[in-house]
Amino acid sequence: MSYKVLYRKYRPSNFNEVAGQKAIVQTLSNALKTGKISHAYLFTGPRGTGKTTMAKLFAKAINCEKGGGEICNQCDNCVSANKNAHPDIIEIDAASNNGVEEVRNLIEKVKFAPIKGKYKVYIIDEVHMMSSGAFNALLKTLEEPPAHVIFILATTEPHKVLPTILSRCQRYDFAKIEDSAITDYLMGILDKEGINYDSKALAPIVSIADGGMRDALMMLDQALSYSNKKLIEKDVLELFGVASLEEKTNLLIDIAKKNTSGVLARANNFLSSGLDIKRLTISLLEILKDLLIYHTTKEVNLMTSLKEIELRKLENLFSIHQLNEMINVLLKAEADFKIVSNPRSLFEITLLKLVTLEQTPEEKMAEVTPSTIFTDVKVEEKPKEKREEIKISLKEDKQLDIEGDMNRLDDNTIIKLMVSGNKDERVDLMNHWNVYLSPLASDPKIGKYASLLMDATPYVIARNVLLLNYDFERLANKVNIKTNQTNIASIVEAIIKRKVFVYALSRGEEIRLRKLFLNLRQINKLPAKEEVTIKEN
Repeated sequence: MSYKVLYRKYRPSNFNEVAGQKAIVQTLSNALKTGKISHAYLFTGPRGTGKTTMAKLFAKAINCEKGGGEICNQCDNCVSANKNAHPDIIEIDAASNNGVEEVRNLIEKVKFAPIKGKYKVYIIDEVHMMSSGAFNALLKTLEEPPAHVIFILATTEPHKVLPTILSRCQRYDFAKIEDSAITDYLMGILDKEGINYDSKALAPIVSIADGGMRDALMMLDQALSYSNKKLIEKDVLELFGVASLEEKTNLLIDIAKKNTSGVLARANNFLSSGLDIKRLTISLLEILKDLLIYHTTKEVNLMTSLKEIELRKLENLFSIHQLNEMINVLLKAEADFKIVSNPRSLFEITLLKLVTLEQTPEEKMAEVTPSTIFTDVKVEEKPKEKREEIKISLKEDKQLDIEGDMNRLDDNTIIKLMVSGNKDERVDLMNHWNVYLSPLASDPKIGKYASLLMDATPYVIARNVLLLNYDFERLANKVNIKTNQTNIASIVEAIIKRKVFVYALSRGEEIRLRKLFLNLRQINKLPAKEEVTIKEN
């Protein structure tokens, strides 16, 4: 017995087996149950989304002897339909039968009563291929059809069908089938066939199928033949010229690092392995779209291409501005692939554009962290002591003040602190900041001060000054209120083992001062590295 391809072997035999298109299935089923059947239908949508399958199911259901919109698959009408041998279900390929004479022959037979079923159903596939003369001939029959005839027209290009034809049909728009529905359907087939498979291997098949079940089944068939009745991700990627998600992620990481040689080396590997660079471009667009969605929503479940493990590698590499610019570059490349004579060069140029995209001034500023601008200065420190349980006795046991006179440091003083700040000590303090403060936050006496400090990020630590950075000005102000300083400084002293003056900056102040620091450094006007002594006013 000859082999039967999967998309034919597993063509749905009833409405319940149809993947996706739930709204259409329900509407047609209800029409059959209530007897509200039109004389002409138009099924339109992308290829492989079930238009012809649905037409055959509808034709079978309308003639099923069980009635009520059911498909029993046991009566003579159903059995004949399943064998594609029902005399009253006529399929016509308009691509090869598109002339006036063919349509006239069809019309001549329309007037005859059904031979076996209740209705004669004409399924005209690729109806947009018919000539204008053939359309006009069909129009006359659609205007006044016999009661026993139903037309189902299927097309991927409804805009090519005469408006006068469209106006006489009930239209059903078939959407691309969801990836999850295709995946579940393929897994069901693999289980029925008793085939061992790697679930990761289904992802590239579903992605390439792009919402088309027939394409997915044909590729699955091909992959199983290639791997000798197994389904392995490596074989699928190799067979269809697809890069793995890990490879695409690593490419984007090299782009983010401005690693031109690494990006070109990856591009060469893709091209030498015969990978479809147009498909890769589309895949990169999908990944960037996911990153853009995550940047603006923080919702992992809204992503369609990225897995969480890859997301964590990429989430902090690109700003929203960069993602939008990269998407624009790739969209232009996708369009240009259709007109260039050398796709390889276009692909390489596109990657080089991505590597060399300019940042906005704000992004450049945001990229500069305190650890990149503070100069390493040798500061004489006390030998490190073993940090044991922190015990603090407050000199003044009172509520945290939210109003009052505040300490003020001028810009010149803060710039000096930034010059003399100790980077290593700051990094160590950042790594242990919450570890030290968390146990203190529940203390009834000092908890209010410890909680306030936990909201801060250590920004600069010099010999006798600690600068903190707060997202909100109101929190920074609380630290800087003079009456709060004594108890705050006592907690910090217990942590870093020396007395320091604690001063807080708001996020807005920090950005302004960082910009001033960088400008002064650029023109060699930074103050000398010197000890800075801060006295409270």
